[in-house]
Amino acid sequence: MKRFNYLVIFTMVLLLSALAACSSEDSNASEDGSESYKFATVLMALNSDYWQMHKAGAEDAAADLGISLEVLGPAEETMFEEQVKIVEDQISSGADAIIVAPSLPEAMLPILNQAEGMDIPVVLADADVEDFEGKVTFIGTENYDAGKLAGEYISDQLEEGDKVAIIRGQLGAKVHDERTNGFQDALDEKNLEFIVQDAQSDRVKAVNIMENILTSDDDIKAVFATSDEMALGTYQGLENQGKTDIPLIGFDGTPDGLQAVMDGKITAEIAQDPYQMGYSAVESAYQALQGEDVEDRIDSGAKVITSENVEEEIELSNSYLE
Repeated sequence: MKRFNYLVIFTMVLLLSALAACSSEDSNASEDGSESYKFATVLMALNSDYWQMHKAGAEDAAADLGISLEVLGPAEETMFEEQVKIVEDQISSGADAIIVAPSLPEAMLPILNQAEGMDIPVVLADADVEDFEGKVTFIGTENYDAGKLAGEYISDQLEEGDKVAIIRGQLGAKVHDERTNGFQDALDEKNLEFIVQDAQSDRVKAVNIMENILTSDDDIKAVFATSDEMALGTYQGLENQGKTDIPLIGFDGTPDGLQAVMDGKITAEIAQDPYQMGYSAVESAYQALQGEDVEDRIDSGAKVITSENVEEEIELSNSYLE
């Protein structure tokens, strides 16, 4: 009888343990019954409205899907080694999927290969790593085509052989390479003289570089900056030299950049959609974990913003940041 009682008690303990385990598993499920995931979005930086809009889109997607999301990034876009370390830390901490906007693709490749080896889905956003074949998808602006939009817009305002300054992000960064190349190729038939300077996506550096260019040669007919941070610094440099009549084209469509178009400081903006980029990246990673098909490449689009349509674009950007 005692043995029987012990057996009953032992069996009940096992059943209660099993029920507790099931309860624990259920606690990791979202309200719709699907498994709860932990994602990480690692951006190039967190120091601009552009990346804040990207962050807002990612966070909204995570909320809609019922998953946990951490958005991280170094202080500046040039800090690519720190960005790699952040991705490495997220792999170690057990992220179920990682979204990366790589600052320097070749530096990011080894750690992305490591993530693939551990069966962690990787979505690339804003900047691609072409040699990384294990990505779920790339989501972003086709930067070469967007750069061409800028060149095509300014083309009618330029004459054969004019000098045009390009204030660009760090040399070797694929995003800025493509924007620069697209802009130049769109103007190829003009036989222009391009003065290309690296401002490392920094507003203050862009101020100094623009001033130095005008000090050396004040016969500049237009300026293209490959990000809004640099476009805003470029305008300050133009203003300091009394050259605000020179057409200036920015790139990104951040609130500050759009306001500069509204104020007549920037002639035109090539606007991306970082909010949608961030949203789609998280959504694509989730779909991959659910076994759904995801397109290999998703174009988030770009458009030219001028004084004619800037007010509408400002309202849209403000709604993202709110």
